[in-house]
Amino acid sequence: MSGNSKEKVSLNLHDLPRDPGLRTVISKLDPNIQDEVRRAYLQMGPFQPQSHDFPTRLLGEKSRRFVRSWFDNYLDWLEYSIVKDAAFCLYCYVFREENGSQGAGPCFTGEGFRNWKKKEMSRQHVGGVNSAHNIARRRCESLMNQKAHVATFFFNHSKKIKREYRLCLTAVIDCIRFLLRQGLAFRGNNKSQSLDNRGNFLLANHNEEIKGVIFNNAPANLQMTSPDIQKQIVSVCSAETSRAIIKEI
Repeated sequence: MSGNSKEKVSLNLHDLPRDPGLRTVISKLDPNIQDEVRRAYLQMGPFQPQSHDFPTRLLGEKSRRFVRSWFDNYLDWLEYSIVKDAAFCLYCYVFREENGSQGAGPCFTGEGFRNWKKKEMSRQHVGGVNSAHNIARRRCESLMNQKAHVATFFFNHSKKIKREYRLCLTAVIDCIRFLLRQGLAFRGNNKSQSLDNRGNFLLANHNEEIKGVIFNNAPANLQMTSPDIQKQIVSVCSAETSRAIIKEI
């Protein structure tokens, strides 16, 4: 596979490698799944193997290693690769610039950061408000908030649909009960919408709120004007009436 080609594969999100040293650069994946992969990694959080025995390396005149307590200082983004014995940034991996640059700070992507004697480099990596790290962090937050916003939209939209359905159903039942009590026919010979008199099944046309959810204002499959639907509701009314009578005996 060439360096510029996209991996057109359907990923099982449960199989995504946790170790940052084993991950595929997201920009090399099929564009259709990139945001899905980003969300998956953000939901899993940074890879922080707390129980790992971090190896030592000679840096200058001293042997040094990654210090476990550094995780506590950067809980939301600092990662450690067991494979590469290197530190990485989750935010910068998720929204990594193509050139791999991290501004003035050290690079916590690509091969990772391994200069353990300079722990202050983590602060330099974070940088100022408009650093590459903070830009990536804001993009991550925006991505996750976008999903939450969409979920909220559909939840609210679903609540609206349920309310309108309940309102329409209640009006239908009230109308059916009235017609049953009076012994009136439900339907006329001509039910054309253009006629003023289309039978007795009027669904309380005098009520503006109900008008907004019935007939042409209702979804085509939820108008409840079908004889079969009305017969089912009549059967339910009959069963409930019988049950109420039996309870009183």
